[in-house]
Amino acid sequence: MGEAKLKGRDSTQSETSIQTGARRIVQSCLGLKPSQQLVIFVDETTVEPGVAIAETAESLGVWQTVILVPTAIQRRIPGGGDLSFAAQRAAREARAILTCVNALPECLPFRERILETHWTAHTKIGHMPGASLQVLKLADVDLEQLAADCQCVEAAMARGKRLELISYAANGTPHHLTADIGGWERLPVASDGIISDGAWGNVPSGETYIAPMEGTGEGSIVINGSIPGLVIELDQEMVLRFEWGRLTRIEPADGLAARWLHETQISKAQATGDLQWSSLAEIGVGINPAVESLTGNMLFDEKAAGTAHIALGSNTFMGGMIDASIHCDMVTREPTIRIDDKLVLERGRLAYVESEWHEHYSQVSLQGSPLREAIRVARSGVQANRAADGRLQRVLRPEPGRLSACFVGGPETARMAQTLYAMLPDEGGGVSLDELARRAHMDAQVARRVLHVLWQYDLVKAW
Repeated sequence: MGEAKLKGRDSTQSETSIQTGARRIVQSCLGLKPSQQLVIFVDETTVEPGVAIAETAESLGVWQTVILVPTAIQRRIPGGGDLSFAAQRAAREARAILTCVNALPECLPFRERILETHWTAHTKIGHMPGASLQVLKLADVDLEQLAADCQCVEAAMARGKRLELISYAANGTPHHLTADIGGWERLPVASDGIISDGAWGNVPSGETYIAPMEGTGEGSIVINGSIPGLVIELDQEMVLRFEWGRLTRIEPADGLAARWLHETQISKAQATGDLQWSSLAEIGVGINPAVESLTGNMLFDEKAAGTAHIALGSNTFMGGMIDASIHCDMVTREPTIRIDDKLVLERGRLAYVESEWHEHYSQVSLQGSPLREAIRVARSGVQANRAADGRLQRVLRPEPGRLSACFVGGPETARMAQTLYAMLPDEGGGVSLDELARRAHMDAQVARRVLHVLWQYDLVKAW
C-alpha cells in the first residue's frame, strides 16, 4: 500500500507542510496558548511525529511533556496495570492531551483508559492513532473551511429523516442505499478536528458521520475505494447488498476485496459468535482535501474529500444501539448523497444549499404547525446556547465528551431566535405568545414564524 501523498510538493515543501500541520494541531485543533501544558503520549512507532509536535509546541511557547508508553505496556492497560503515577499526574495537570500512538485494535483499551480517567472538565484530548509525519500533513488545510463544511453536512444529517447514498460501478451503473437517520432522534458527528474544552476527537480530521436507525438500511452500495488494509483497484470493486439494515450478499463473492473482507473482518467476527457484525452501523462523508490518496488506513481514508463511507458492526460509540465485535469502515469514491431528496453531495463534491437547511423565518409556512394557533410556549428541555455573534445554536451531544452545535436557521433568524429563546421559561405554564412578542418588540406573526423554526429544531413546545 502506498502512503498518503500531497501531489506536486518537493522535500522542502513537504517539510514545511509537516511543520504547518503540527502548528495547526497545537494552535487550532487543541487551541493551546503560550504557557499552557501539553502532554503527548507516544510509543516506539510514533516517536518521530510526537517529537515534531513537541518541538512545534515549544517554539510556540507551549510547555510540553512527551511520555513514552511502549506498545507492549499499552496492551496491558487497563487489564493488568496503569500508567505510572508521574504520567497520571502530568495528564491530569495538562491543558491538552495528545495520544500520538499506534492504531492496533489491541491497544484501543489504552486510549479508552486515557479518555475515562486522566482528564478534567477542561482538558482537551486529541487522538492520533497510527500517527506519522505524513499524517501531520493532513492538518495543513484551511481548518476554518474544513469545520464549516463538516458542520454543513452535520446540519443536514441532524435535521433530515431519510438518507440516500448513490454509488457508481465502473460501468456507470448506479447503486442506491437508503436508510432512516432519525431527524433529531439520531444525532450526527461533525469530526472537524477542533477540540472543545472537556471534549475529545480525532486530529487531524475532516468527516461527518451518523449511525442510521437500526433495521432501516436497504439497497446496495459499490465499494471501490478501500477497506481496512486494502486499496481497491478499478477492476476489484465489490457490491454490498442490504435488507432490513443487514448485509445479505457480497458480489462477486470470490473477488479479491470480498475475500480480503472475509478473511480480515467477517471470519473473525463469526468465530466469536457475533450476531451483529453484519449490521449497517455508519454512513459518513469525507471532507478533508489533504487526503489525496487512499492507503487502506481507514482512520484517514474515510476523511478523504470526494468520498463517502459505510461501516459494518458496532456503533454504540457514535450514538447507535449496535454492539458488535468489529467496526469495519469501507470507502466509495465520488458518490452522490441526498437527504430528504435534497442534494448534499454530488459525485463527490459538496452540493449543500445553505437556505435549504438554515431557513429564513419569512419563508416559513405555518400550515400544519402548532405555532399557527398556539397561545403559550416554553422551552423543550433540549440544550441550546448563544454563539459569540449572538446567534442561537442547538447543542448536539452525540457522544460523551464530544460537543457540537448547529445554528437555528439562517443568520437573521438565529439572532431573532436567540432573543425569543432567552425570554422563554424552562418549565411550568410557559409564557403567553403575545406577551413574548411584545417583550421582544416583535410583530406577533413574525414571532410565530421564528418560534416555528425553534420548534423544528426541537427547542420549544407550544400549546
